[in-house]
Amino acid sequence: MANELLIDVGLTETRVALVEDDRLVHLDLERPDRDSALGAIFLGRVRRIEKGLQAAYVDIGLSRDGFLGRDDLVEGGDKPIEQCLHEGETVLVQVSRDPVGEKGVKLTCHIALPGRFLSLTPHDPAVRVNRRISQDAERMRLAAVMQSLLALADQTPLEVTARLQREVSERLQHRAGERRVARPVKREPERRKGEERRKAMGCIVNANADGVSKEDLAADLDRLRARWIAIEERRARADAASDVPAELWREMGPVGRALRNYVGARLDRIRVNAAAGFAEARAWLFEHAPNYVARLERFDDPAGLFELFDIEADIAAALGRRVELPSGGAIVFGETEALTAIDVDSGRASARSGQAFEEQALQTNLQAAVEIARQLRLRGIGGIVVIDFLHMENAAYRAQTVNALRNALKSDPAPTKVLGMSALGLVEMTRKRFGESLAARLFENCPTCDGDGRLPSLPAVLAEVLRRAWREAGSGPSGGGRVEIACAPDLAALIDAELRARLERQIGAAVQVKPEAGRRRESFTVSRLGH
Repeated sequence: MANELLIDVGLTETRVALVEDDRLVHLDLERPDRDSALGAIFLGRVRRIEKGLQAAYVDIGLSRDGFLGRDDLVEGGDKPIEQCLHEGETVLVQVSRDPVGEKGVKLTCHIALPGRFLSLTPHDPAVRVNRRISQDAERMRLAAVMQSLLALADQTPLEVTARLQREVSERLQHRAGERRVARPVKREPERRKGEERRKAMGCIVNANADGVSKEDLAADLDRLRARWIAIEERRARADAASDVPAELWREMGPVGRALRNYVGARLDRIRVNAAAGFAEARAWLFEHAPNYVARLERFDDPAGLFELFDIEADIAAALGRRVELPSGGAIVFGETEALTAIDVDSGRASARSGQAFEEQALQTNLQAAVEIARQLRLRGIGGIVVIDFLHMENAAYRAQTVNALRNALKSDPAPTKVLGMSALGLVEMTRKRFGESLAARLFENCPTCDGDGRLPSLPAVLAEVLRRAWREAGSGPSGGGRVEIACAPDLAALIDAELRARLERQIGAAVQVKPEAGRRRESFTVSRLGH
């Protein structure tokens, strides 16, 4: 069974699909019109404090102020937030959740700089190991290695640490077997009068650090410490110039982020469909994971990377309310602002001869538990989730279903918590929300039905039109010719002269856009007209 990372770089949209055991399990989508600030670090200014909410609203330069709760302060403790912050004060924060609906970004002062194998926590000296690393011996090894590396780092002077920033990139070009840790400095230069001693840093060891050598962990730590030094320097300059709010650091783009998160022992192949994305992926792999360069492939088929590997069908299924199960049953999704309700339906399944109904209900529930875990991750659903499993009187069967759900959620990078099953067959769970769901990114509320139905968003339809034009231009014997796009006027207006010229260069064919009044935006046609 293949595990692949598929990167589809379009003119207006980049999509990243993670396929495990030939099934789509995660989809990342990024457009310039929906620029994500998740993980970005800002020097913000407290605009106002809400004592009733025990929270502060912080101006970080975005269209809406960010929300900072008391629990997200580094040294808040049990003190009220008005004793920890005051209006007009500058504060270093990181975005922990993108805007959702009418809510702005959620902020935290608990900074975590993500790397390939670990995340550096400059304000927290603890060493934590991701729960998805299940072997106790490996967890203990990783914790011990990082404690020793961090202890060594704390003894290294700031001047030496800053020099690492210049040396890390050179050391990473060496052979994989070469030692990458700088020799410790025994003497620390004398500090200037009034200079504070640095606080000890900690880290969170990521799941893909399982089995990784001490040298690779040290190299990752070096990169993150150098990055933190650069952030502190930018903060000092912004403070000195009163240039607040100021963005100090932002996550890399979707290609680099996907490689950092998913390149690991289980990944068999990486396919990229565009020259720019391929070059970015190749450069990242050469620096961070040279052993994976051979697994990188350029995909040039005009039929479409996602189309050929049936990803488009999986995305369409993930946007529907009903998902069929092998047993003949189904799971049905219902989403509200407060929670997501999932109903397990027995569907056309019926008790077989000689098989008790309870056993068949168990089979359907076990299939549903695995599929629900996959769909929650794929759809990007967060918050409170209530699942109505098929009713079973057998207490052991109920426990088996809950355990199946918990086991299926172990591969989910988002933190989850599953409660037991009630007598009615209801299971309550939570999944941490990092941003908008897949449906919210691909659909917008329909003004005609006041939001009860869904209308494909213009950017989503535009991206599909551009992909279809590429496929049509390459469908002939020699490609080229002309491509005609017949679409709704509001969609045609987005294909301006600049975008049309870029599309023509990409597909090697002339493009004619034909707006037609009365067409719905999703009912466009793309035709190849020949030379």
